[in-house]
Amino acid sequence: MNDFEPNIAVRQRWMGVLARAGDALDAHEAALKDSAYQLIRAPEVGMTLVRGRMGGTGNAFNLGEMTVTRCVVRLADGRTGYSYLAGRDKRRAEL
Repeated sequence: MNDFEPNIAVRQRWMGVLARAGDALDAHEAALKDSAYQLIRAPEVGMTLVRGRMGGTGNAFNLGEMTVTRCVVRLADGRTGYSYLAGRDKRRAEL
């Protein structure tokens, strides 16, 4: 583990909170945008294949496709952040 990697469980919990925040995150957008960062890959919309299993344990099958938005940023301290979210919200993917 290097100096940039926080405790993985703590990071996963906070990423889950941010992912479920939805419109509540908008009130804090200005504070989040004040952080110095560089866009490595600007927000872009694409498609991904969703797979499923009958009963959760059966053979895998292709359920369908869904739109996703992704973005990659590099913070001023060198850490890189990756965002993938369901839908077409480019602004939220950049947050």
